[in-house]
Amino acid sequence: MDTKSYLIEDKIIIEDSTLKGTLVEKGFGESKGRNLVLDLYEALFLITKEKLTIYEGKKKINAKRILEIGLKNDKRFYSKALVFSELRETHQVKTGLKFGFDFRLYPKGKKMGEAHSQYGVNVYPESEKLNMTQISRLTRLAGNIHIKTIIAVVDRENAINYYQMERKLF
Repeated sequence: MDTKSYLIEDKIIIEDSTLKGTLVEKGFGESKGRNLVLDLYEALFLITKEKLTIYEGKKKINAKRILEIGLKNDKRFYSKALVFSELRETHQVKTGLKFGFDFRLYPKGKKMGEAHSQYGVNVYPESEKLNMTQISRLTRLAGNIHIKTIIAVVDRENAINYYQMERKLF
């Protein structure tokens, strides 16, 4: 699956219909007209698995370049990319920004639209402290959209611990 894709700002555009079909079938990207658009997490995951070749202009780029772009826009990009990569092994993972989370998780094997997301995931470094107001906001938000909250904590050795939270009324 080594077909050209193009970096435009912070998105990867795939024009090849065969590659597009393969990636959509595996739960990657978002269709925009005839193209498929990947976010940087998906692109980094695929490039490190040697499933994608990406060009910036005429120059082939590597995972380090994707990481640089991601870090320029989000200081937590590396930690989020680690979590994305680990979760992608067992779930369909999509960005969750419009829902107030870093990622949304869907059951593996289910296509978007066939199943509702199960979890909203936020990623934090172990050095960051969450207060009760932040935790309450996350669990309330998750409850409003009928999902559960997962906090992914990345330690200094890049190990990830997951904490699931639910709001119980009684």
